[in-house]
Amino acid sequence: MLSRPTRTNTEALYPSDLNILRAAFDALCQEFAISPDTGAAYAVARELIRLFQTGITEAATLMIAVRARWRDDWEMGGGNAA
Repeated sequence: MLSRPTRTNTEALYPSDLNILRAAFDALCQEFAISPDTGAAYAVARELIRLFQTGITEAATLMIAVRARWRDDWEMGGGNAA
């Protein structure tokens, strides 16, 4: 599952990295029916970047991880993902 070593917060993201993150972000925003400029969307973006920095660099795997996180948050918070 980990295709790269863990990154630090100061390491650069390359254009190919941003393309992966953008594809996952766009798909998740559509799936969760959230606008890209909302607090919930920012939370999705933060989680995608955090996961990417841990070495999860495939869009599908990132999306699975974010879905799992948000499902847990919805169950615990009564439906609020942000």
